Amino acid sequence: MTLLVAGCGGGSIRARPAVCKLKAQEAVARDLGVHTDDVAYAKSIANNGMPQCAFKARPGGRKVVVTVNVDNGPQPYFRMLRTVDEATQIFGVPPPGFHAPVGVSGLGPFASWFPNQDHLMATNYELLLTATVAWPHSGQGAQMRLARAAITPYFGHLRNAAKAKSFP
Repeated sequence: MTLLVAGCGGGSIRARPAVCKLKAQEAVARDLGVHTDDVAYAKSIANNGMPQCAFKARPGGRKVVVTVNVDNGPQPYFRMLRTVDEATQIFGVPPPGFHAPVGVSGLGPFASWFPNQDHLMATNYELLLTATVAWPHSGQGAQMRLARAAITPYFGHLRNAAKAKSFP
């Protein structure tokens, strides 16, 4: 006679939240030059009511956090376009330190880096993804590269990923 016993309880194994993709954790680790186990992750709900995942690491002793917000609300393409359009509108003299969004190719229509907020936004017609980088004393190029690394895996499983990547 075979007896199968199963139970739940106080084990230390916990399921990975769906919003905290393993491939994103691996991409962040690769970009930062650390082992995947050195990148912690935590799921939360953002102020827009959507799930997000914060990936945290300390390469060279410096704290780095990249938070990916996964917004599956209606009309992501329209909202992406509107966000970029509004961020470029300046009436009169630009305020000191103003920087318009920078287009990012290969991440869908109107994908943009917003230098004043240190975040990258992209859409694939199904999701509006925002990767915010907190990395003190790093350059814009390094922040953009990290945001791109973190956001790219979220396009992989979606049916319109090929369509989104076909844009410049």
